[in-house]
Amino acid sequence: MKKHYNYLVLICVCLGTTAMGLPFFSYGSLLPYLYSFFYSNGHLASQASMALQPVLILLCITLTGSISGILELYMNVRLLNLILSVVYVVIIACAYFVDTITVMCVFSLLLGTMGGQIVVVNVARLTEWNSSKSGQANGIMGFFMGISGFIGSTMCTSVINPHNAEQKELFLNNSANSSIVVFTDKYVLEHTQDIWLAWAGAAFILLLPGVFILRPPTPEEVCEQNMILSGDSFESVELLPRPKKASVEDISAMEMLKTPKFYILYAIILILSLVLLTSTELYKFIGQEAISDDKFLNVVGASGAVSNAFGRIIWGLILDRFGTRATFTVAFFLQGPLTVTLHYAKWNSYGYLANIVICTFCVGIFTCIAPACQELFGKKDLALKYAFTLSAEAFGCVLFYMMQIGQSHHLFGELGFLIMMGAPSLVASMMAFCFFK
Repeated sequence: MKKHYNYLVLICVCLGTTAMGLPFFSYGSLLPYLYSFFYSNGHLASQASMALQPVLILLCITLTGSISGILELYMNVRLLNLILSVVYVVIIACAYFVDTITVMCVFSLLLGTMGGQIVVVNVARLTEWNSSKSGQANGIMGFFMGISGFIGSTMCTSVINPHNAEQKELFLNNSANSSIVVFTDKYVLEHTQDIWLAWAGAAFILLLPGVFILRPPTPEEVCEQNMILSGDSFESVELLPRPKKASVEDISAMEMLKTPKFYILYAIILILSLVLLTSTELYKFIGQEAISDDKFLNVVGASGAVSNAFGRIIWGLILDRFGTRATFTVAFFLQGPLTVTLHYAKWNSYGYLANIVICTFCVGIFTCIAPACQELFGKKDLALKYAFTLSAEAFGCVLFYMMQIGQSHHLFGELGFLIMMGAPSLVASMMAFCFFK
């Protein structure tokens, strides 16, 4: 058992990551239900205010994820993991009582903050127990993070709308004679809150094994694992020779901040966050204008989550083989037009499904950020380099929400919004091709 403890750690980390991803990667399925629920309670919220919820979660994951890394210096690691897991499950369960958009924003901040801590703890344990194969282990973990969206979307269908009730167009009594599309089915409105209890139960089950198993290895165990993993195996055999990469200067994180290439990568990651939020969180709002089949839209979200999960692994393998330049150029060149054409693809159900599946597959390149930092700037201070680069997502979240406000105030339509989300990806593709060598 001790000899292969690293595999138990990998299983627990994958389960914990799935639990962390349930609220964020399933929010796209939940948003229209919450929108209808708040409206039925007399708390009318705009689409922009609803889209703020996953933005807040991602912001907190990005900006507060290092807190648990600091706490580990002063606390027993197993105790910290227990506290984080319990608090996280309790927060999800307490969201059952939320009935206004303002309180929901507070809970989104809490969910993002706790989710960020769990991710950091999981990644730390995974790296400690799989030091010589951390890239492969993180790829597997990223796969399960994507799978969380499939589980959450499926749960939304089974708990909230098992009878596939349709949304209705309601005309508002105002001077603009505008209308909104909401669920009016009594069953849907009565069970919208129940999804939080279902997610809390699922998160509890998924996090429970890690509470007992996850712990840092002792120095003796580190040596033993390195001996096991350093042996020859079938996985280490190269069927095709890898192209030799030019050596890169191994610079520090502070020196990286002085290079133009870092700011090119920073801009590219900011652009990636725009497509990520659009394709994973707004796909249902975009599609419901033309597709009234709510169960099918949840299938679209679940399929996109599975595609994203496989994309996280496959893009990592492609980057290892062909490098950052080729990988980023191709991925961004594909996802840009796909995001823009969502406006037209939704008028054909299966065309919309294919569009979302391919687009979310391309967004799986998110897991290539750390390998790109290593290839472009070297291994020195890699964690700090990754943290600096990942902070671009925070600015991407702010820009995404500003564009959402503009759309909600009719400054531009859906097509204009999607152009602003997707067109920068073509610029990112050209930047990667021209500046990454």
